[in-house]
Amino acid sequence: MVTTSISTMTDLIAQYAAHMAAGGKARTTIRDRTDLLRRVDTDLPMGLEAATVEELAAWLAREEWLPATRKSYYWHIRGFFVWACDPNRPLLDWDPSASLSKPRVPAGVPKPVTNRELEIALADAGEPWDLLVLLAAYAGLRCCELATIRREHVTEDTITIRGKGGKERSVPTAAHVWDRIRDLPRGRLGPREDAHWIAHTAIRRFTRIGLEGVTMHRFRHWFGTTLLAGGADLLTVSKLLGHANTATTAVYCLITDGQRRSAVATLPVLTATPASR
Repeated sequence: MVTTSISTMTDLIAQYAAHMAAGGKARTTIRDRTDLLRRVDTDLPMGLEAATVEELAAWLAREEWLPATRKSYYWHIRGFFVWACDPNRPLLDWDPSASLSKPRVPAGVPKPVTNRELEIALADAGEPWDLLVLLAAYAGLRCCELATIRREHVTEDTITIRGKGGKERSVPTAAHVWDRIRDLPRGRLGPREDAHWIAHTAIRRFTRIGLEGVTMHRFRHWFGTTLLAGGADLLTVSKLLGHANTATTAVYCLITDGQRRSAVATLPVLTATPASR
């Protein structure tokens, strides 16, 4: 199936990594995508270069994955084959991913942690997890951002966050976040530069301290929801979360019945006045 002199799929995946780097993809994005491709190549009977549509579909259909994870993996695989089968310089002669059904992710309900769950996590998670919780809850960092955030990215005024796709945003530094970080040495603040490891290890850590069902991402939901409840407008919250549009932000922010009632209560009361004759 390989139509060039590239002898192994390892070589092809490495060339794809170089292609992504040349396109400005973040280092963590490149690593996550290439790790996944190597995993698929190992799992399939004849590897990626001889993969069939049915084999890829079966691989993506594993029950242990959440819909969002399955969708992410689909796009990683799809992106690789689109690149490898580019008609201008095909490295593979067939794209089995083109016939895959795109995974659907049902619209979810925002699930921010409660204030009490946040208090417990900050008190009992232990170092450095309490710091990661603080950054997720008071600066809205994703796991991929927690994996790469460094002490030198934080000042008394601003946290500079390098997010998805290498995009950069700034979030004002909360006073108690600065108190926790200012005396730390230069270097990475997280325990490992691996977003998936942080996400899964955090779940186990939270479960051990009685926070069943709590994930690191739910502290980011708390950040957005609490800002909105405090009077911040949706566009501002969207920018702080690093979203490209406010529709994505709406998925993160839980609107309470009290907020709905308060919104309706702001409507002016107009009396029935007959038209003048």
